[in-house]
Amino acid sequence: MSLILLLALGLALNAAAAAVALWRGSVDPGGAAAGTLVGALIFACGGPLFWLVLIAFFLSSTGLGHVRVREKEWLAAIHEKGGRRDLFQVLANGGMGMLCAALFRLTGNNGWAVGFAVSFASSNADTWASELGVLSKGSPVSLFTFRPVPRGVSGGVSLYGCAMSLAGALLIALVFAAENLSLGLFPGRFILLAAFVSGAGFIGSLLDSLLGATLQAQYEPSPDARAAGGALVVTERRFSADGVPHRLARGLAFVNNDVVNFTSCAIVTLASVLLAPSVL
Repeated sequence: MSLILLLALGLALNAAAAAVALWRGSVDPGGAAAGTLVGALIFACGGPLFWLVLIAFFLSSTGLGHVRVREKEWLAAIHEKGGRRDLFQVLANGGMGMLCAALFRLTGNNGWAVGFAVSFASSNADTWASELGVLSKGSPVSLFTFRPVPRGVSGGVSLYGCAMSLAGALLIALVFAAENLSLGLFPGRFILLAAFVSGAGFIGSLLDSLLGATLQAQYEPSPDARAAGGALVVTERRFSADGVPHRLARGLAFVNNDVVNFTSCAIVTLASVLLAPSVL
C-alpha cells in the first residue's frame, strides 16, 4: 500500500477518533487536530500495527480521565490544565512516537520500532500514575527528597501510583510484543521484548516525576488553590482565578508539565533505541 493511501486512510480513521474524543470532552479542538495529524502520520509510517499501539494508549489514557472524576475535582486548583488534552499535551505525549515511526519507515531499523513502543509506554505509564495514583489513600513522597508531599503535586510518588504506572507501561508493552512477528522478530523474544518496553516505560514515568520535583515550575498558590482537606499547597498555575500572578516557588518558569512529559519521554525513548539491539 502506498504512503499516500496509508496517509489518507490514517487521516480518515484518526479524524473519526478525534471527533469522538472531542464529543466526549477528552480533547479540545487543538488537541483533536493535533491527534488527527499525529495518528495519521503514525498510521502512514508504521501501518495498522503501530496504530494499534497508539489506540491502546489513546483508549486507556482518555478512559482513565473519566474515572471517579468528582474525587479528582480538587486537582483543578493544582494542575495548570484540565482533563481536556490540548495541542501541546498531545504533542508532548505523541510527538516522540510520531518521530520514531517516521524514522522506522525511513531506515527500516527495528530499534526505532522499539523506541516507538517505549515512547507510548512511558506516556501511558505517566498517565496511569497521574489519573489513578492520586486516588491512593497513602501519602506520596517526593522522588527527589523522599519527604511527604500533598497528593497531586508534581514529583510525588506512591506505591499504588507506581503499581498503576507499571501497569500502564505493561499494557503498551504487551500490545507491541504481540505484534513482534510483523517486525521480523522471533517468537521467543516476546517476554524479553515485553519486559524491556514495560521497564523502560516505567523508568520514563519515574524520570517524569523526578523532573517534576526538580525542574518543573511550581508557584505559591492563591487562597483558592487548596488540595483535599483544605491544605494550602503549591500549584502549577501561574495566575490565580482572578488573574493575580503567583510567585515562583521552585523550578524554572519555562518548564511546565508538557515540557517535563516530552523531555522524560524523549530521554527514555532515545536510550531505548540505543539499547534495542540487546533485545532484538
